[in-house]
Amino acid sequence: RRGSTGRRPIRAWLGAQTTVGLGCMLGIGMAHNLTDAVRYSRLAADQGSAIAQHSLGYVCEHGMGTKRDLGEAVRLYRAAGAQRDVKALARLGMCLEKGRGVVQSEAEAAASYTAASEFGGADALFASGVRHLDEFGKRSAPESFTLQLAVSDLALAARL
Repeated sequence: RRGSTGRRPIRAWLGAQTTVGLGCMLGIGMAHNLTDAVRYSRLAADQGSAIAQHSLGYVCEHGMGTKRDLGEAVRLYRAAGAQRDVKALARLGMCLEKGRGVVQSEAEAAASYTAASEFGGADALFASGVRHLDEFGKRSAPESFTLQLAVSDLALAARL
């Protein structure tokens, strides 16, 4: 597609959209605003950003700043997982294991957990969980959201 200038959109905007989406989601460098987080994350996710796909999947799964849509969350986790996003693969495994937004499949869940583990998942998730715990209460994002991210990451690391 061409923009109003007649030129193709610049792919460099992808990184900015991802960063702004995460910043709004976590309240880092800007006000905590889930509506804007969803808007910018959607723009980046639609262009293939695995980070945006994972974070948007998370808010869709939990109905944060958008309508709860487990099917969309699973679709986004699959897209990010196809790009080796460890957290997305672990979240996808959990959805498959529990039948959240998808037909329950222990075999597919195991495959998703295995893929996450093979890509360094347990270590990455544990480090992320510890980082979120360390930042708990240090910024403007609601403390419960920061704590929820920490607990989620640590629980997924333990699962792998």
